[in-house]
Amino acid sequence: MKPFILSLLLFPFFALCQKDTLVVEIIYGSKPLTKGGAHWFGGKLGGHIGLRIGQDSVMHFIPGGKVNATNMNSDIGQYVISSEKQFYRTFYCDTTKTCRIFIPVTPTQKQELLLASAPFLQKGPYPYAFFGMRCAAACYHLLSLGKVTKKLSRSRMTWKFFYPRKLRKFLFKEAGKNGWIVKHSMGSSKRKWDHD
Repeated sequence: MKPFILSLLLFPFFALCQKDTLVVEIIYGSKPLTKGGAHWFGGKLGGHIGLRIGQDSVMHFIPGGKVNATNMNSDIGQYVISSEKQFYRTFYCDTTKTCRIFIPVTPTQKQELLLASAPFLQKGPYPYAFFGMRCAAACYHLLSLGKVTKKLSRSRMTWKFFYPRKLRKFLFKEAGKNGWIVKHSMGSSKRKWDHD
């Protein structure tokens, strides 16, 4: 058999064997220990979550304007891509408590995620609302596009992953089952951080 034909036959096998990695980037919620410290959106139950999709590219969901209570508003959330440094400066804190979850995927899974989410960078697919889609549910949505997690309806994602701790706990459980690597770093001692 000619080498070219053999390589064509073996390509699907090699593509399946190759691995890529998605990294869920998590900033824990916190509140200041002393008066005068910066208050963050959501306090201890807040924080922020994004998905590293490239060497220095973190895709995350932010408000497009004023945050309203429900999805019944004209505000559209925005998916943006930030450098890792920009992402971790979301709350302008030098030392944040963080967690990174490393999820191995195939190149095909990653490509599907990137293709499906590319239009989100032009126009947010849903509003950003306190009782609606926010960063945790939006990150779950991205993972589902890469078939890392199950596809859920928007309302189910909204309530199941209402705030970051809910998604963290879900991903920690998945990491235990699938052998994903989880790395933590401690935050500034000037703030009281959310716990797991």
